[in-house]
Amino acid sequence: MSRIAALAVSPDQHAPNLAAMRQAASYEGLVLLPFYAAQPQNYPATFEAMRDADASALQIVSGPQFLTNASTLAELSLKARLPTMCEWRSMAAQGCLLRYGPDYAELQRRVADYVARIFHGASPGELPIEGPTHYEFAINLKTAGVLGLSLPPSILARADEVIE
Repeated sequence: MSRIAALAVSPDQHAPNLAAMRQAASYEGLVLLPFYAAQPQNYPATFEAMRDADASALQIVSGPQFLTNASTLAELSLKARLPTMCEWRSMAAQGCLLRYGPDYAELQRRVADYVARIFHGASPGELPIEGPTHYEFAINLKTAGVLGLSLPPSILARADEVIE
């Protein structure tokens, strides 16, 4: 794989994410190919453009639009023969090959802690901004099978969840 497609809603909405992805891809000797689709009716043409650009894999940028349309995106990814990585666990369950993203249960607990601290008198403006500290990795073996991919046992052993 040398050409990785990135699906985003728009250049403006995901500029920081795409810049970070482009830098990481470059570091690994890969080319990042950004594609944009704000509406589900644009997805088929966007996936056709990915095939025409000879993309060998796809990263779906995190966004509520994509979460809502996960099954459609997974179907189009399989049809395009693109191993796909996503952020949300439910997207992996619906057909993304890989999921790597924050532990959302942990994030919700942190929100509850912030609310409790505010109710106990802490000033919201003085609370530190926190980012995720734990990330989860999931693999969808059914999708791997459809794509004809075999994953090494060392990768499977590192997964927090293997979806069969």
